[in-house]
Amino acid sequence: MGRNSVRIPKFMTEKKDIWLFLFVTLLFAILFVLVYKPVGYMRTTDVLSHWNKQIYTAIQFFAGFIILTASRFLFRNQHKKRELTARDMIIWIAGELVVISLILTIIASLINADENLDFLDLLRRVSFNIATILVIPYAGTTLILMLRERRQQIEALREYIEKQEEARQETTENINFYALGGKLAFSTHRVNVLYIESADNYSNIHYINEGKEETFILHNSLKNLDNEKKYPGLLRCHRGYMVNISNVKLLRKEKDGLVIELSQGGKAIPVSRTYNERVVKFFAG
Repeated sequence: MGRNSVRIPKFMTEKKDIWLFLFVTLLFAILFVLVYKPVGYMRTTDVLSHWNKQIYTAIQFFAGFIILTASRFLFRNQHKKRELTARDMIIWIAGELVVISLILTIIASLINADENLDFLDLLRRVSFNIATILVIPYAGTTLILMLRERRQQIEALREYIEKQEEARQETTENINFYALGGKLAFSTHRVNVLYIESADNYSNIHYINEGKEETFILHNSLKNLDNEKKYPGLLRCHRGYMVNISNVKLLRKEKDGLVIELSQGGKAIPVSRTYNERVVKFFAG
């Protein structure tokens, strides 16, 4: 797509949005004619007899809906084959109005075959008719859907910013480890911690320092470290292991049970039966 090209609204190519657009536009157009009785439309149908006017009014809505439906799904298929731009969309819409005007003029001419109506004059009237009863509902529906899409984009952007902020905090937030007695013994960015391995009354903290895995021996048991409030983000998965959930790449099932793979360090941490349900519930949300 060219640098100066403008992307088309999402509702022009999403199936559910296309149907919503079609039905809302049809309803809007019918209400517009029945409630407001626009002068341009009334003058257009003056050339038709009373019964033909009723038939033509019913047919024009049905035919217009069918034409718009076929056109929108054809546009959707073309967009899948070759990404279309806003310029293509405007040309397509103009073509829709021309095709609808021609077809409705032919229908009106056939209904009033005995009246010997001038085709070009009737085409002019029908084109004005389409501009009167379709363009305003068309534009109104498009505006509503564009505003809805903009709100969705704003909401998606807000969620993205929140996730980025959470990731930033996770990267810069420190996690502090205390030895027995409550003295601070080791502190690092939470994202640096890989896993903690039990060693009786000690715990080996495996962490990343300047791209290399290192180990800090903490004089405290894994049982004491299994505290979500003091050590957020650390998950006990085995009698001898805790993992940092930020560094979990995947959870897989093997013959002997579940195994946690870390995104750094290449270590595979086993999940014992005691903690199996706890781990599964956590990663299942």
